[in-house]
This record gives sequence, structure tokens and C-alpha cells, in this order.
Amino acid sequence: MESQLSLRRLEVFCLVVEEGSVTRAAERLRVAQPAVSSQLRALEQWIGARLFVRTSGRMVLTEAGTRAHLWAREMLARCLQVRRDVEELTLGTGGSVVLASSLAVGTYLLPPLMTALRAERPGADITVHVTQPEHALHAVEIGEVDFAVMTRDERALPTSIVAETLLDEPLILCASPDGPPTADSVSLSALPKLPMVGVPRHVAFQRSIDTQLQELGVGELDTVIRLGHAEAIKTAVIEHGWAALFPRYSVERDLAEGRLRAIEFTDGALHERIGLFYRTDKYFSPLQASALDAIRLAGR
Repeated sequence: MESQLSLRRLEVFCLVVEEGSVTRAAERLRVAQPAVSSQLRALEQWIGARLFVRTSGRMVLTEAGTRAHLWAREMLARCLQVRRDVEELTLGTGGSVVLASSLAVGTYLLPPLMTALRAERPGADITVHVTQPEHALHAVEIGEVDFAVMTRDERALPTSIVAETLLDEPLILCASPDGPPTADSVSLSALPKLPMVGVPRHVAFQRSIDTQLQELGVGELDTVIRLGHAEAIKTAVIEHGWAALFPRYSVERDLAEGRLRAIEFTDGALHERIGLFYRTDKYFSPLQASALDAIRLAGR
């Protein structure tokens, strides 16, 4: 059995699993297909078991391959974290924190917290990536980011990730100053009668709203258009007299300036559950711990 094992070999293995094909993995890596196959054979020799079987033209993991894949991903994530930690020590910087977030959270909630932290910590390197929740979770899992803050839904999480609920943010029904509804309060059952602006169906925020409405026995909303950013949704509401559901943190300034009008619910409430996600084995540097403290404090 070969005694040496390279990280590159593990990276190639994980990429083949992700792509389901040696050919596509080779294309991603921009290398010849035999080079990828050679890496896989060497890894199988090192492990002492076959990692893949071919089914319907696709590479499928064996039982041994499934176990090896979990181990390989764990190794790569830990190695990436060690490299980042050592780089900070070598450069003598004020430390770094890299986090991922869902769109509204990363646009409205996190920037004031992280800019205030940066003002207190000269030399600190702080980065906030705004992305879809599934991409943020993947970045946490492989060690690309220290943690994620985002809309939380009921999807099962990998066993390597811990989830904390930070806050249940109330959702506000917002309308244009002169648009429907004319009243300042409505029942939840009245929502399907309003022309609503929503977000794409696959977004966690929308899935959460749909689940809550279903549990409350509210019918499907009359969604006239779906837009991908809160600012675009606000503009559509204001210019066309439509309505939309927003987390309060994203519309406080608009409400104060009179650009939007808040409509209260008379018989219930909707909310956005915001979660904090990080690896179970994650070591937090002093700067990263301070960032977590600031976010947790804001959620109280």
C-alpha cells in the first residue's frame, strides 16, 4: 500500500463525486482525463477498497467510497482552516473573519454590525459574502467561511454543522403610501386578495413564508411578480401600488421616511427565523468570537 497521501488527491476525489464523472472533473481541473483516473486509482490503492461503481453512465460511490468522501471533505475543511489561521499569524494582521449570509441579512442586518467591529479593530480583515443559503452552508461545511448568518428553514443540516436561532424577526406587510389596502390593518386571510410582490420560490425566505401561511390556513398569495432583491421589491411596491412582506430590519428607514406604509395584522403574525451556522469543530479566534458576540447581542 502506498504510504503517501496528498491533499490534491483528496480534492480530485471530492470533485469527481461532485461532478459524478471523471470527464467533467477533468474539464473543471483543465487536465487530461487519465490524470484524474490515475489520482483515483492511487487513492483506492491507499485506502484498500474500490470507491466508485458506474451506474447509467454516472460514477456512484460504493459504501467504502461514501465513508471516504465524508473523511476527505473533513480533512480538506480542516486544512483550509489551518492555512487561514497560520496566514494570520505569519502576516501579523489584526485577524480575519469571513462569514456568509443570505441576501437581506447581508444587505441590511450585518453591515452595521461588522463596520462597527472594524472601526474598533484597526487592521482587522472582515469579509461578508452574500449568497444563497445552500451555498452559504456549503462554504461553512468546507471551511471557506467561519460561520454563516441567514434565513433558517426546516431543511436537515449536515452533522458537521451546528445551528443556533438568533432571532425571530417579525415580517411587516408594506404598501405604497396611497396603495391598497386602504386600512392600516388587515387579517392574514386578506393577504390572497392583495397584489403581492414576492421573491423567487426556491429562496429560503419565500419557502418559510409559504410554510407559515399553509400552517395558518391562508390561501396562495396573488404574486404579480417575483424579484431577487429587497430594493427592487420596494420600488415595485411604491411605483405600482402593490404590497410585499419584509423583515422589519430591511424597511425601518423607508417607513420612517414615508416611502412605505406598514399594515398591521389583526389576527396573527409572520416571521423570519434567522440562524447562525458553524462547524462543530470550529476554533474561533478572538476577532471571530467578537463578531459572533456582536451578532448574538443584536439578536436579543
